[in-house]
Amino acid sequence: MNLDKRDRLVLFTLLGVAILFSILFYLDLNRKIGIGDREVVGTIFFKNNIVQRKFEDEVIWEKLENNSPLTNKDTIRSEAFSDALIRLKDGTEINIDENSMFNLDLTGEEPNLEFSEGSLEVKKNDSKPNQIKITSSGSEINVDSGNVKIEKTKERELSLFVEKGKTTVKHQDGKSVSVEEGKKAEFKKTGIEIKKIPVVLISPTSQKLFYAEPDEVSVLFQWKTESGYGDPVLEISRSPNFQMTLINEKVEGNQSSFRLKEGTFYWRLKVKNKVDSGIEFSETGKFFVTKLESFQGESPESGSIIPFVQTFPLVTLSWTKLTTANSYQLIVSNSPKLTNPIKQLETTANQISYDDLKEGTYYWKVIAKSSFSDTKDRSSQVQSFIIKKQNTVPTPKWMRPANGSEISLDEIKQNQAILIWDGNAELKSYQLKIAKDSKMTSIVFTEETASNFLVPNWNSLGKGTFFATVTGKSKEGKETETSAPLSFTVVDQKKKLDPVEEITSNKPDQKLDPKLEMMSPNGTIVQMKGKSSLDFQWKVTGVTGERYDLVLYQHSGDKKTAIYKITTKDSKHSLKDLSILDEGSFSWDLSVYKDTTLLFSKKGSFILALDQFKSLKPSDIEFISPKRLYKEKR
Repeated sequence: MNLDKRDRLVLFTLLGVAILFSILFYLDLNRKIGIGDREVVGTIFFKNNIVQRKFEDEVIWEKLENNSPLTNKDTIRSEAFSDALIRLKDGTEINIDENSMFNLDLTGEEPNLEFSEGSLEVKKNDSKPNQIKITSSGSEINVDSGNVKIEKTKERELSLFVEKGKTTVKHQDGKSVSVEEGKKAEFKKTGIEIKKIPVVLISPTSQKLFYAEPDEVSVLFQWKTESGYGDPVLEISRSPNFQMTLINEKVEGNQSSFRLKEGTFYWRLKVKNKVDSGIEFSETGKFFVTKLESFQGESPESGSIIPFVQTFPLVTLSWTKLTTANSYQLIVSNSPKLTNPIKQLETTANQISYDDLKEGTYYWKVIAKSSFSDTKDRSSQVQSFIIKKQNTVPTPKWMRPANGSEISLDEIKQNQAILIWDGNAELKSYQLKIAKDSKMTSIVFTEETASNFLVPNWNSLGKGTFFATVTGKSKEGKETETSAPLSFTVVDQKKKLDPVEEITSNKPDQKLDPKLEMMSPNGTIVQMKGKSSLDFQWKVTGVTGERYDLVLYQHSGDKKTAIYKITTKDSKHSLKDLSILDEGSFSWDLSVYKDTTLLFSKKGSFILALDQFKSLKPSDIEFISPKRLYKEKR
C-alpha cells in the first residue's frame, strides 16, 4: 500500500502522539508522589511485603515503607501475604492483615475509618475521649474503648470481636446494640447477632514478636475455654482466612507448644458446642517470628581515636538499622556506665552527628525501641571513642592502589586508575607528586586538589615504575608531613592480582586457608550513569561461606559513615536504592561466616561518579527540611 505525503504525515503524527502519551503514562505510574501540604495523621511503623497508599486526589497507588507517614483521607491496602502496623498521632494502633483495605478520615471530632474488606484490629488510645467510628456497607461500629477486631470477606458478612473494652454497633436498619468485652457481633441481613466468644485467647498476645534461634522458636499457646464447649482443635495458618493451615490438631487442657520458622502466623481454636454439637471459633490471634538481626554500633569503631588540631571534629555515630524497630534512643556519656549522659535523644534515623564534643573519652550505646508492644527493646553494647587534640594534622595515608601493585593500560582507558588517600576535614587541599625514583628527586607530575583522590595524566607518564607522595595543607597554610612513597607500575597488561586489604582474621584449622580471590568494586571509579543498581561481587576459595555480611561506608573528609548493610548467602549483591548514594569516596567491608564463626573480613574501596547529578535543574530539587525558608533582608 502506497501512502502519499499527507497520509504519511498523519501516520507519523499519530505514532508520535501515542509514544508521547505512553511515556507520560509510564512516568506518572512510576513517579514518587510527594506529601506536600497534606495533613500527616500517622505512621506505618512496621510493614511486611507490599502495602500501598492512595492519596485522596490521586489515582495511582504508591508503595509504602517502614516509617512512611500517612496523611488524612489516605486509602490503605495490603496485598497477599502482606500486613502492616499503623500508629496514629493520638496513639491509636491499627493492624491490617493481607488483602485488606480501608480509608482513613480524621476530619472533625469524630474520626472515621471506612473498612472495605479483609481483616484489621483497632487498639484505641483510651486516654483520648473521642470515639473511632468504623463504617462498612452501611453498618457502623463505634469503638468507645479497648481493642476490637473486624473481618469481612466476599463469602462472609462483617463480623466483630471485642477483645477489650466496649463497642456500640449500628446495623443498616438503624438499630444500635452494645457489644461488651468477650463477645462478638455478626452482621447478617436479618440483623445483628451477639454471641459470647467460646474461647478466649491468652498467649501469644496479639502482634507479639518472637525471635528464631537460629531457625525456629518454640511458641506456647494458651487459651481459656468457656463452659458449654469442648473438643478444642488448635489451628495455625499463614493466612487470616486459614486457607493454608499449617497445624490442625486436637489439643488437651488449655495450652500447647509448637516449633515454628520465620513468618507471620494466625491462630485460633475450633470448639464444639455441647448443646447442639455446632462448631464455633475463637477470635483470630496474630504473631510474628523473625530471625534475630544483629544490632550494634557501627561507627566509630570501639576504641578508635578521632584527632583534631583546632576545630572540634564532626563525629558521626551510626548503628544497625532494624526492621523491627520504630525508633532509637542514643545515649552518650563520659562514664562507662553511661551515668549522667551528656547527649541523649530519640530518632528514627540510624545515625547522628555532633560537632561540639570536646577532647576526652566518650562512651555510647543505642536502644532500639520495638515496634511491637509485647516485645522487649534491644540494646547495643557500650562502645567508646577518644577525641584527642594534636599539634599537627596526621600525615595522609594511602588507600589505593596497594603499594607495589600494577596499573594496566586497560584500567587507564576505562578511567579506573585512580590514586586514593584518607582525607581530613581540617585540610583544605592536598599536593600530589609523582616521580620516577623513591627519593622523589625526578618529579614527572604534580597537582593540587581539594579531594582525597586524583586521576593523574597517565598519557604523559607513560609506562614504567613510579613513586607518589601526598602532602596536606590546612586552611592556615600549614603543611602536614609528606606521606610515605607509594610504588606502582604502569604496564600493558597485569601479571598479578592486586592484594586485598585484610581487616581481621579468625581462621579455623583447614587444609586450605580461606582466601578472597576477588572483590569488586575495589580501587576503581564506578560510573553510575545509566545504571539502576550498584553491583558487588566476590569470590572465596578454600572454604564455602554460608553467610556474608556487607557494610557500605561513605567517606567525607575524615568522617566514615555506614549507609547500608545487608546479609546474604550469595556471592554477589545489587544495591538498588541509589537515593542513599552520592558522588565521592566509598569503602565496603565483607565478612565471611561459616555456621556462626567469622572466618575473615576484607575491605574494598572505590570512587562513585554520578554524572546525572551534574544535569540537575532547580525544579528537580525539593526541600524536605526545613519546611520554611527565610531570606535575610539587606
